[in-house]
Amino acid sequence: MEGFPLEDDTLCAEIGELLVARGEKVAVSETTAGGLISARMLSVPGASRWYDGGIVPYAGAHRWEQLNLDREIAREHGAVSPQWVSATAEGLQRALGPAWAVAESGIAGPQGSRRSPKPVGSVVIAVTGPNGTVTEEHVFPGSRAEVMVRIAQRALELLRERIRNTAA
Repeated sequence: MEGFPLEDDTLCAEIGELLVARGEKVAVSETTAGGLISARMLSVPGASRWYDGGIVPYAGAHRWEQLNLDREIAREHGAVSPQWVSATAEGLQRALGPAWAVAESGIAGPQGSRRSPKPVGSVVIAVTGPNGTVTEEHVFPGSRAEVMVRIAQRALELLRERIRNTAA
C-alpha cells in the first residue's frame, strides 16, 4: 500500500474548494491517525482559509480536558464507539467554532486494546456539520501504518461526502 499523498492531494484540495466556496472551516481530532488527516489538509496551498485547527489527543485525559467531554460516555461505551467519537467531534466544534469537525478513534495495532474486545484495525469516524453528526465504524486490515493511512483516507472521504450533501 502506498503512503498518504502530500503532493497533489486532490481529495483535500477538493475539500478546501468546497469549504472556501461556502465560507466555512473544519477542525480535526485524530486519536489513531496521529496527525495524518491534518498533514494531508495542510499540504494544500491556502489551507489556512479553510483549516481551523486540530488536536491529537492520544491519551484519554487530553480529550476530556481540551474538549470538555463527559467521561461517563467513554466509561459506558468505550473510546472506540460512535457515542464517544460523536461527542469528540461535537466537542471540538464547540471548542473551536468551525462549521465542520472530524473525529476518529480506533485501535491501530499491532496488539489490540487491553480494555476493548474490538479487533486491531477497528475505528469509528465522526463528521459533524450544519446538519448534525454522522458516524461510521470500520475494521481496516493491514499494518499499524496502513491502518492509520486508511483511517485518514476514509475520514476525508466522509467529510467530502457530507459537505457535498449539505446545503450551504
